[in-house]
Amino acid sequence: MNATVSLGISVLIFLLIIRGQFRGMSTPIKKPGISLLLPILYISTSLFQLMDPNLHLQSSQVLIALLIGLGISVPLIMTTNFEVRENGAAFIKRNKIVFVILIVVFALRFVFVGTVKVIDPSTLGFLCNLVTFGYVACWRIVSFVKFRNVLKLA
Repeated sequence: MNATVSLGISVLIFLLIIRGQFRGMSTPIKKPGISLLLPILYISTSLFQLMDPNLHLQSSQVLIALLIGLGISVPLIMTTNFEVRENGAAFIKRNKIVFVILIVVFALRFVFVGTVKVIDPSTLGFLCNLVTFGYVACWRIVSFVKFRNVLKLA
């Protein structure tokens, strides 16, 4: 899988995440909150890149990519909160900083892929998707826990 396909996958995932954030701010999140975990499923499809025979991964690269993803998730976790409105339904609290963080991370990904030349494009694309998987999984799992806690308090 070449870098263009990898970036195309990341654009699709990015759009789904942004759409989910907008919907969560204007539409109530259904009681179990499973929809908060769906982006993890979306990004996990990029793991099919592991079947690419041209992919040359080292365990240290995988670990570093996941740690970078964990680091990126921290500001997203801190800025994502939930509220129960007067109608008793739970919503994502409006916070423009979340969108700014997501846009900056996504833009940095394009810059990174365009400038790093020491790693072959398919491996670099996969590592970028792994970073995305790391931050989306951490962010959404913690958001799910926050959502459930807000429901318990309401």
